[in-house]
Amino acid sequence: MQLFWERGFGHTSIDELVRSTGVQRYGLYSSFGGKQGLFRRSLDLYRDEVAGRWMTPLRSPHASLQQIRAFFEQFDGQIGRPQGRLGCLMVVASAEAAPLESATRKRVSVHFERLQAALAAALDRAAVGGELRANVNVQQTAALLLGALIGLLSLMRSPAPRDLVVHSLRGVLQLIDELREPGTRDPSIR
Repeated sequence: MQLFWERGFGHTSIDELVRSTGVQRYGLYSSFGGKQGLFRRSLDLYRDEVAGRWMTPLRSPHASLQQIRAFFEQFDGQIGRPQGRLGCLMVVASAEAAPLESATRKRVSVHFERLQAALAAALDRAAVGGELRANVNVQQTAALLLGALIGLLSLMRSPAPRDLVVHSLRGVLQLIDELREPGTRDPSIR
């Protein structure tokens, strides 16, 4: 997973996978069906372990605007750090989708659909709780936030200046704050 995350699918050779995993070429083919199969397994591991941790704030049954903000805020500490510079394996995979098998592309697509659904569910709870401005289209805003996340994670991976990445994140956080109905306050602020 780490090798694919660092180099992407297209720039990772079978020989590098053999060296990295210690599993011989035959073993990679017999166990995973080849490079694509190993990549799919890596995406599953990434989804469950790495992205799963990131999504913790959104998985709360009471997730609302505060948890959406917390979800984005967690990337602040990663900007400019070696692990943060890797961005997101799902975003890396989506950028090189053309050479990937349909089963692999489907994994990436489903991941983004689930993330968008989690954002929409949190926005729905914010609307029901009276936190969300009345004129906010939940599905459209969830899609916008997903796009902002993909852009942010792409910037984190790119050679973009740190200030640009930080300002991008600050813009997303400001947008989230502006979704709040005037007169309501963030329950995390005492």
